[in-house]
Amino acid sequence: MLEAIRTKRAVRQFTDEPIPRDVLEKILRAGLRAQSSKNTQPWHLIVVEDRQVLLQLSKLGDFLGYLAGASACVVLAAPDDSPWTYFDLGQCASYLQLSALELGVGSCLGAIYQPAEAKKLLGVPADMSLQALVSLGYPSADHQVARLGGRKPISEAVHWQRW
Repeated sequence: MLEAIRTKRAVRQFTDEPIPRDVLEKILRAGLRAQSSKNTQPWHLIVVEDRQVLLQLSKLGDFLGYLAGASACVVLAAPDDSPWTYFDLGQCASYLQLSALELGVGSCLGAIYQPAEAKKLLGVPADMSLQALVSLGYPSADHQVARLGGRKPISEAVHWQRW
């Protein structure tokens, strides 16, 4: 697990190969195992594989253009009735991404900047929050991996006992 966390990178270039249903379901089951505040499990996951819908979604965030080339994405929705909702969805997204990595599937977390349009496109009820998605696909051969390790050292980011 530590190796997966250390080496996981955002993948934004994908092959055209579809992700088999059983692989997608393994990824989804892992996401549904995420912890949530008071075990509320507030998430609803919308799996999108249709190329036209992926293209339309790719236009609903300033940095989502890569989504048009993904094999699938998982849109995360939840009631916006708790201050913990985004934490819970973040946990779910992390589990989705780590399980995808284990199965050889690349992923990237993306922000939906136009949630009202995304809700309309996907038929999501008005009382649901819809802010993020996880793209999924097999990394293309020309995928450029960002420099490994580009993180702050522990001495800059961690405070022991007090600030």
